[in-house]
Amino acid sequence: MKKLLTILSLVMIMNFAASAQVVISEILYNIPGDGESEEFIELYNAGTTTVNLQGYSFTQGVAHTFNGGAIAAGGYFVVAADSAAYFAAFGGFPDAAWTSGGLSNGGEDIAIIDGFGVTVDSVNYDDAAPWSLLADGGGRSLQLCDAATDNNNGANWGTANIFAGLATSSTTMDSLFATPGMSNTCDAVIAPAPSSYPLYTIDDINNIDADGSADSVGVTCELRAVAYCNDNRASGYDFPFANSNNSNGVRVFSFNDVSNYTFTAGDSLHIFGTVSQFNGLLQFAPDSIVVATQGVAAPAAVVVTTLDESTENRYVMLNNVTLVDTAEWTGTGSGFNVSVTDGSTDTTIVRIDNDVDLYSMPAPTGTFNIAGWVTQFDATVPRDEGYTLAPCSATNITANKAIKNASSRVAVYPNPVSGVLNIESEDNIESIQIYNTLGQLVFNQSNVETTTTQIGTINLENGMYIIAIQTENAVMTQQVQVLR
Repeated sequence: MKKLLTILSLVMIMNFAASAQVVISEILYNIPGDGESEEFIELYNAGTTTVNLQGYSFTQGVAHTFNGGAIAAGGYFVVAADSAAYFAAFGGFPDAAWTSGGLSNGGEDIAIIDGFGVTVDSVNYDDAAPWSLLADGGGRSLQLCDAATDNNNGANWGTANIFAGLATSSTTMDSLFATPGMSNTCDAVIAPAPSSYPLYTIDDINNIDADGSADSVGVTCELRAVAYCNDNRASGYDFPFANSNNSNGVRVFSFNDVSNYTFTAGDSLHIFGTVSQFNGLLQFAPDSIVVATQGVAAPAAVVVTTLDESTENRYVMLNNVTLVDTAEWTGTGSGFNVSVTDGSTDTTIVRIDNDVDLYSMPAPTGTFNIAGWVTQFDATVPRDEGYTLAPCSATNITANKAIKNASSRVAVYPNPVSGVLNIESEDNIESIQIYNTLGQLVFNQSNVETTTTQIGTINLENGMYIIAIQTENAVMTQQVQVLR
């Protein structure tokens, strides 16, 4: 009897040692559009021996008990939501289809146990940083970049960059990027900094001499900051790169794409390159770009009355201005310049690029507030002129009304909201806008002309939003949490 128990104990120990090799390595959880049947979970055997999956089961995330199957050392095992949909999308069948349930678009725990009830692996993925937002409805799978790292740390995950098929369960037939049953590609993992690129801050490279020339021109280094606003080049890059607190910035400029990076506002980047300057504007020419995290919120604009060297490459706002000449608002060419004034003798140049939605919109009338990123074009020493304000979108222009937090005059409820948001105002409501944490407009309703209304939030993702309610007398703002 004692010998039998010893054998059973040995078997259990061997099984546990084998099961500890199984790692959750890839998750496709949010199909673009209205699809979901192509979802899958990939398991990877990081050990040196084959693992028998008989009796294994998922205890969180989805419902499934393995009735067989094995993963060879260094091999993969894919469990999908629907075998037919998986085949239509990827051209092959999964190793198994889970019994019931589905993966949450907002993130959740996935846990798997072996036949003895021992937890083999678990991952609590999320749809917020440091987990890549490209996997949240963007058609990309989450991928563990190194099976030896902690897969509960979102910084150790990237996203797939290889086209795998189409989301056939979605009416929009969006592209899917994944590597089910194959090695992960991980295009969003942080790479080690080359020794030849010392890490500097933007403050370190921002000093100028008496002629307005940057003393760091030609310096090769690594900068870490956040990409904001828009990329104004179809090929290459031209975008603001600034500290998240809006204390300082630089313009990233390149004629060519680098590291297959596609600009997304709110990307926290590690950029390796060289400091340059063009007509007074401090720039950074990238040699390589690595995405660290995504979804960093846009900074608050600094209210100023004039543009100068202290505002270059920063996000600022001019209040109570008017157009000097509405005829300058042409909507032609690669962009156009207009002058605005606050009533003093000074005027400020505003650049409307053709990549910005304001380009095709009518000129603003009356007094307004305008925000944007400050650039410069001054070829003459000491390069202390030519500062220009560059708005990112139509949301950077607001009517000249007092901006207040929602007060007793406006009621917004329930908060958090999971379906319908009620808005009641003592004043007549003119318009309602909702912005996400990146400052992007996700809902806009004009000509409301009532004191009571409702807004459906079912199409908004989980997260925090800012609602702006413009009444006859003011613009009321309030933070709202959306739950699905």
